[in-house]
Amino acid sequence: MKKQIILLTILLGLGFGCMAQPGGGSSGASTTYDFGTAINGLWQYNSSSDVYYIVGLFYCASPAAESYEQMGIFVPGAYMDATANGDGTYTCTVNTTATVNGYTSATAPIVFPVNTSGYSAQSAPSGYSSSVATYTVKGFVYLWAGCRGRDHGAPLGVTDMKAAIRYFRYLKAEQQAVPGNVDLIFTFGHSGGGAQSSLLGASGNSSLYDDYMTAIGAKTGYDDNVCGSMCWCPITNLDQGDAAYEWNMGLTRSNLGSADQNISKGLAAEFAEYVNAIGFKHPTSGATLTLSATDNGYYQSGSYYEYVMEVINDAVTRYNTYNGASVSTYSTTDATALYSFAAAHKTATKGLGAFDDYDQKGQAENTLFGIAGTAGHFDKFLAELVQQYASSYYSDFSADLATSNVDAVGKTVEERLMMYSPLYYLIDNDTYYNGGGSGTSTVAKYWRIRTGITQGDAPLCTEIDLALALQNRSDVTSVDFETIWNKGHTEAEDSGSASDNFISWVEECAAATGVAEQTTTDENLKVYPNPVNGLVTVEATGNVLIYNGMGQVVKQINGVEEKASFSTEGFAAGVYYVKSGSAVQKLVIE
Repeated sequence: MKKQIILLTILLGLGFGCMAQPGGGSSGASTTYDFGTAINGLWQYNSSSDVYYIVGLFYCASPAAESYEQMGIFVPGAYMDATANGDGTYTCTVNTTATVNGYTSATAPIVFPVNTSGYSAQSAPSGYSSSVATYTVKGFVYLWAGCRGRDHGAPLGVTDMKAAIRYFRYLKAEQQAVPGNVDLIFTFGHSGGGAQSSLLGASGNSSLYDDYMTAIGAKTGYDDNVCGSMCWCPITNLDQGDAAYEWNMGLTRSNLGSADQNISKGLAAEFAEYVNAIGFKHPTSGATLTLSATDNGYYQSGSYYEYVMEVINDAVTRYNTYNGASVSTYSTTDATALYSFAAAHKTATKGLGAFDDYDQKGQAENTLFGIAGTAGHFDKFLAELVQQYASSYYSDFSADLATSNVDAVGKTVEERLMMYSPLYYLIDNDTYYNGGGSGTSTVAKYWRIRTGITQGDAPLCTEIDLALALQNRSDVTSVDFETIWNKGHTEAEDSGSASDNFISWVEECAAATGVAEQTTTDENLKVYPNPVNGLVTVEATGNVLIYNGMGQVVKQINGVEEKASFSTEGFAAGVYYVKSGSAVQKLVIE
């Protein structure tokens, strides 16, 4: 049975859904420009879309894969004052007054695509692409960077994209050659691209990447963090991927032999141990989420289990609302409810382990965490179970996970796995992330996470745990997380197109950032207690507006003469802003 599942996964394109993988075709421009080249006189123009663009920019001094480590920049025509050079190129200077969709060259958001399904390489642009007009017509700058993929090994894809972001900031600061607000960079991707988008959001400016950046000659002195990350169906948190998969979907497997059944249950037990050690918090109540043992060995009980069922029911409710349907919700406490859901809508489509294939090393992630394209094992928890129940395969695990098995900069498989796990940067936990990345990175303030609930590519826990970790951080302003009923491994949305919804989200985040930037210390506005979970007192005069993290007014109090109070009951936990006149104060609701 396991071999049949693996074959099906391979036939479906390594289990990474329907998006085309860009790594297999040609990459890069025919004319390239050396790292540090002055670019003002090198622009080209597409008149039908009114877009100035430049491609073939090497974003590092010593590229390891020249055809991929290039980038292109595409900008609305209004942001440039151009003079034709007579050879098809233009000399451009940034126009500081023109507007597109309410943005100027100084305020325009920058969007950064991560089209790396299956952790494949991303092709660098070879010329103009009409697809960018969807974003430039909205006043956005489109930054398209090629990058290395799984055949080169983790963490090189994210390394390359970080280098490109640094280089864009250099072009803006030192050459004054590009428009756009470098504090408003938003990444977006699906599947393995969603995973790497989440990594760019979680690992901003992390020194863990320094050795890799140095190896390719990335620009120093500039940041690589981003403002927001859009993640559709991110295949990530692979340190617990195999365990979470069995906890969520292991009960849907049939005809497992004794060894595989023990491994499946052992992985589910490992995930329960992980959840109980991490201490995720319920996003509304703040209660610690835990798992408890059940007779079937899959730990289908406890407050974490109940929260997962809440997420499923929320997807059902929204589906019914949008579609006039009457799909039934599930019990949140019945220990068979998750199995009933999974058996009908989310069966296991991958073998054991779902991401670290224990007997063939045939998953994309095996290549990603191998050394220089040679597939390798990476799941130490699976290794322990294989040693106990399928010992003939253990020697490969032992060799691959050995501390002597290092990449070109001397990093072990375990170190590289942690670098490619967003929660490593988001959670400070002695048991699982001891000495890890928490506190070492600049985390994106804005997150939008969507997943098709029926996909068999990854467990619901992947996106749920990412959202929970983000919602528990005071430096994250907003986490917009939803699972989408009746959708699979795709750019899942309740309604509307993925691109339109992403654009609207970027616009909201940009507006919210504008409110946040107004935050002041003003004796004419006092807000206390802060943080709060209950009654808030505001000392002010006049009208008082309360904004959520997306810049939306969620409450207004008119005619305050000296002070006023309001209850936070019904407010989601997170960052809010209280505004009176020109004074703005940040308020944290717990």
